[in-house]
Order: sequence, then C-alpha cells, then structure tokens
Amino acid sequence: MRKLQGLTKEKLAELYITDKKSLEDIGKLYGVSRAAVYDKLKKFNIGHRSKSQARLEAQKQGKIPQQYFHINEGFFSQWSANMAYILGLIITDGCVSQTGNVSLSMNEKDLLEKVRQAMDSEHKITPSKHQKGLYYFNFARERIVNDLANFGILPNKSMNVEFPNIPEEFMADFIRGVFDGDGSVFFEKRSKDYPVRSSFVSSSRNFIVKLEEKLQEIGLPKRVIYEQETKNGISYMFRYGHSDSKKLFNILYKKVPDSIFLERKHRKFQEGFSISIGDTSNGK
Repeated sequence: MRKLQGLTKEKLAELYITDKKSLEDIGKLYGVSRAAVYDKLKKFNIGHRSKSQARLEAQKQGKIPQQYFHINEGFFSQWSANMAYILGLIITDGCVSQTGNVSLSMNEKDLLEKVRQAMDSEHKITPSKHQKGLYYFNFARERIVNDLANFGILPNKSMNVEFPNIPEEFMADFIRGVFDGDGSVFFEKRSKDYPVRSSFVSSSRNFIVKLEEKLQEIGLPKRVIYEQETKNGISYMFRYGHSDSKKLFNILYKKVPDSIFLERKHRKFQEGFSISIGDTSNGK
C-alpha cells in the first residue's frame, strides 16, 4: 500500500514495540486500516501482541474503562519461600478459568491480603456475592497463567493435577501452602492426653500419593491413603496422630514469623499441644 511505503521495519518496531502504540493508532498516523498495519507486521516478521496483552496495554493507557492494577507478573518465574507457599495455596484452593483469570477464594481475608502484598498487587480483595464470609483475590496476566501452566495448574485441574517439581529448600513452604488450602488440624476428643490430629485431602490421587512420599522424605512416617466419597466426587486423604502432627508442625512453621501462613491452623496446633499431658513445648 502506497501510504505505508515510508513505514520501515525500524519505524514500525519503534511505534509498536517501544512506544506501545496499537495497530489502530499506527493506522491513524498513516491513514490506513488496522488490518493494513497488521499485514505490515507479518511482512516484517515483528511479533504481535496477544489479545490479553493488547487489552492490558489499552487499560494502562486509559483507552478502555476497566482500571489497570499492577501485579508482579514474574512472581512465579523465580523461586522464593513466598512463591512456593502461594503456589501450594493456588494448586489446592485456586483456579484458572478458560479465559485466563486466576482466582483464589478463602474465608480468611487477612491471608488473601498477605498473598496480595507478597505478589506486589494492587488488585482488591472482594467479598463473594453468593456466599457470606467468602473472599476473592482475582487477577489476569498472561505470563502468570503461563507460569502456572508450567506447574500443571490448568483450567479444571483439581481432578488430575500432578505434584510439581519443587526445589528441596522450598518444599516445606509449598506443603504449608497445600496444608492451608486442603489440610486440616483437629482434636480427637477420645484422646484427652494427646488430642491433635492432622490430615491432607485431594481430589487428585497422583498429587496426594506424591505429597505423602515427599512428607516421608522430610521426616514423617509412611501413611495409608484412603479413598472417600464426597458430594463433589471421589477424594483421597491421609492423616497423622498427635506425635506425628507435632513433627509436621515443626516442619511447616520453622520459618515463623517470617513466612506466610494461615494463623487459624497454626493457633489450633498450638492449642492442642499446650493441653496435652507432659507436653509443655507448645509444638515448637
């Protein structure tokens, strides 16, 4: 097209990549259609932005009404204690939609706030419109979705999620996230002296089998995995008694208070250990 004869590859790259102008913006500068600029991109072999990237850029520039919220898009690209914990939380209590929206829902608004801060996010924690006391932390970034996919966290992942490859130094942080998402600590009323029990549950057999093996590797005894029917289908679980729950406690919370954790479960462990006969260490 004659109008685009003066648009060199270098100039197009400057406008589109450096200046972040849209195809429509560039088309207006040269008096051509968006499609014509797109054809030029392909001719020069300049990679074009995905729909989500284009929408995000439009939000940043105020071209569409939805507010742009900052978040660390590379959060799941580099290992850290907080990254491993939040990965465990999302793999159990989170979900990724077909449209690329990541959602983490919990009753504990304070914990979601800690997650939001760790991810350097400006997104808001919002209450559920359908369930009282439930809160959501929602965000959508292509890089984050791709990184989560590399860990096996995909849409409709709960039934077939695999245990990801976690560096040994961050294994306890990851399992603490898994525990805060799908684990539980409770008291056995029939055992007044040593009442604490803890358990893990998952809809994915492959995931819980590997989880139990990893816990063996870091000091817990072998457990039997039970299959149980729930209103949502089949789930799998294993549990620990009082003394092994204390071992689990010491593994999960060894970095307290410098780590993220669900205070309610941490506190229940401590309550159980403090009332057991001859156990004055409060589980620490």
